[in-house]
Amino acid sequence: MPRQADPTNEIGRRATERWRNGLHAAAIPEACHVDTAIAAAVAVIVADRHERDVALSPELQVVLSATKAILKKRGFNGRAVTRKLQTRLLARKDIATLQRAVSDASGGTSL
Repeated sequence: MPRQADPTNEIGRRATERWRNGLHAAAIPEACHVDTAIAAAVAVIVADRHERDVALSPELQVVLSATKAILKKRGFNGRAVTRKLQTRLLARKDIATLQRAVSDASGGTSL
């Protein structure tokens, strides 16, 4: 949820708006877009492994364990965290769209 605009920071708000417009014009993602794409990619991989009844790789298990640990450290209930992770990873309504996007990008370069 966006913050309430602070009228005393109008100059800073305008500068941020210009910066974001520049990113948009140059097709450069903000950090939040990258974060969302990473989460979506993990969901695609988990859903694919789940559909094929294949175990998650040790690396992916570490990512999911670290995610749970971060959320618990931020004060969230452990069982609720696990349930929400399962829902976000296995019950996404957009998983087919994400899977197509990933398959379309297959063969691309990595970092």
